[in-house]
Amino acid sequence: MSSIEPRQERIAAKIAASQERLDRYSPKRPVLPAKDAYPPEDYRSLIAEYPWLAVAAGMGLGLLAGALTPKKTSSGFGKRALGLAMAAGELGLALSRQAGERASEASRDGLALAKDRSQQMRNTARSTGATIAREAIKLAARVRK
Repeated sequence: MSSIEPRQERIAAKIAASQERLDRYSPKRPVLPAKDAYPPEDYRSLIAEYPWLAVAAGMGLGLLAGALTPKKTSSGFGKRALGLAMAAGELGLALSRQAGERASEASRDGLALAKDRSQQMRNTARSTGATIAREAIKLAARVRK
């Protein structure tokens, strides 16, 4: 155990000497830059770092555009936008109905195929069972003779 203490003392002395050299040659220790010290490379990284800022900026631009457009233009634009939104809703509803009908047809076809396959498997199992029973009867008859 006594050999460990001198080793620890040597290590502590080396650390102290290194710290002294660091303080002597660079009185100001290097500080790592903060995460936000450099500007973002593109708008995607800016949005990734500050998503709520992007939302606020979008809302501000929308309010500014709404304030700058004339009232007659905005009312006509609003009517057109509402009409387009209604048309898109109707289109989405029609497409969802078609998808539902296709899914229903596919499920009916799947059920019919499953019934057909199960009937085939039942018939195959029945014929295989009958063959095995006949062979068992033949073997029993041979053993009895």
